[in-house]
Amino acid sequence: MVDNAVITSLGGNSMEHVVIIGGIAGGMSAASKLRRLDEKVKISVFEMDSHISYGACGLPYYISGVTKSHEDLLARTVEDFEKRNIQVYLHHEAISVDSENKCVNVKNLQTGEETEVSYDKLLIATGSRPIVPTFVPENTTNVHTLKTLNDGMKMREYFSDKAIKKVGIIGGGYIGMELLESMLELRKEVVVIELQDHILPNYDKEIANIISDSLNASESTSIRTGEEVKELKVSGDRVTHIVTDKGSIEVDAVIVNIGNKPNTQFVDDLGMKMLENGAIVVDKHQATSIPFIYAAGDCATSNHLILNRPVNIALGTTANKHGRVAADNLAGIPSEFAGILGTNVVKVMEWTAAMTGLTEKEAKEEEFNYKSVVVETNNHASYYPDVESIHIKLVFEKESQKLLGAQMVGKDDSIAKRIDVYATAITCGLTTKEIGMLDLSYAPPYATVWDAVQVAANVANR
Repeated sequence: MVDNAVITSLGGNSMEHVVIIGGIAGGMSAASKLRRLDEKVKISVFEMDSHISYGACGLPYYISGVTKSHEDLLARTVEDFEKRNIQVYLHHEAISVDSENKCVNVKNLQTGEETEVSYDKLLIATGSRPIVPTFVPENTTNVHTLKTLNDGMKMREYFSDKAIKKVGIIGGGYIGMELLESMLELRKEVVVIELQDHILPNYDKEIANIISDSLNASESTSIRTGEEVKELKVSGDRVTHIVTDKGSIEVDAVIVNIGNKPNTQFVDDLGMKMLENGAIVVDKHQATSIPFIYAAGDCATSNHLILNRPVNIALGTTANKHGRVAADNLAGIPSEFAGILGTNVVKVMEWTAAMTGLTEKEAKEEEFNYKSVVVETNNHASYYPDVESIHIKLVFEKESQKLLGAQMVGKDDSIAKRIDVYATAITCGLTTKEIGMLDLSYAPPYATVWDAVQVAANVANR
C-alpha cells in the first residue's frame, strides 16, 4: 500500500499528461489507481465504443436475461470518472501513434474529425476484437459476434424474437459454450460447430468430452466437432444454411466465435515488439519496447509462470491486474506483475469446467518429461445428500513431481474455487505429495476427509 506521504510527493512531478487508449478493464483499472496515486496528473481516456468500465464477462448472462439490465454490468459511468478529474472521450478511435514526437492521432467517430493528442506517457489498453472468417458475408442481419456491450444489447433484442428457433454457433470455446447456454435459456435449438476434435479446445479431450457427451444427449443441442465451415448460404440479407465439409445445416441465426485478435493494428508501423498475433510484448512493469509506452489487458502479453515466456491469454482477471501494475509504474512507483497460468472457469448448463497451468497436450508440445492421471472422486461425503462426481486431471513432472497443470469438470460449484488450490500450488512450486498433505478444511457437506484436490494428488504420487 502506498502511504499519503508518497502520494503527496508524486503530485505534479511524476508526469504532465497520461493518455490511455481503451476504456474497459485494463484501461479504467489503470486510470482509477493512477488518480488515487496522483491527484494532479492529467489523465485522458479515449474509447471508441459508447460504454466504458463494464463487466464484459457477464454479456452472455445479459443476453439470456439472467442479468436483467445492461446497467447491471456497468461498474462506473463516464460521469463517475469525470468527478475524479479523469477525462473520458467516447467514440474516439486511436488511428496512429507517433512515438518520436509523443503524440496520438485520434479520430472522433461521430464527426470524422482527427486530432493530435500529446502525451508524456501512453497506456495502450485497446483489448481485442472478434476474428471474422472470410466465409462470413457482409451486410447480413442474422450473423452476430460478441465482444462489446453494444453487441450484447443488439443480441439480447434480436434473440428475444421467438421466431428465431435454431441458432448455429461457429466455435466451441469458452464464449461459444456460454452462448450455447444463453440460447438454451431462451429456448432455442442450438448446433455448435467446432473445427478441433473437441469443444473447449484449451482443455484436454477427455475432460471436454464429459460435457459434450451430456449436451449431445439433449434434443435441443447438437455438438459437431472435427467439422470445418466452408460457406454461409444467404437468401436476401439473411444466412439460411451453414455449409461444412460434412453437410448443410439450416439455421435461423448464426453466432461466430472462433477467437479474438488484439486491437493493435494502429501501432503496426512503430517497430514495437509483438507476438505473431499482434499482442504487444511487455515486461514485468507493463512497459513496451518503446520508451514511455505501456500496454495492458487483452492486447498485451503476460509472462507464463511455467513456460517463462510472453503469452497472450485474454482474461478479465489479468486485464485488471495489468492495469493496477501499469498505474504504479506510470506514477513512478516500481511495481511488477509476475505472470499467469491461464487459470479459468466456465459454466455450461449444469456443468462447471476449470483449468490452470499446462494441459497434457501443451506439456507434450513443450517436451516436458511429464506424467498425467485422471481421477473421479466425490465433491463431499458420500453419506451427505446430493453428492456429485468431480473428474480431475493432473499433469506433473515425472522426476520432481511438481504440478504443471490441472483440469476439473463436474456438476458442483466448488470446482470454481478448488481449481484455485491447484493454481496456488503451481505458483508456489508444490509437488503432488505436498499438495496431498495441505491442511485443507473438512466437513461432510463440503468435502471428503481427503479433499478431492488431495485425492487426485495422492493418486499422482503413487
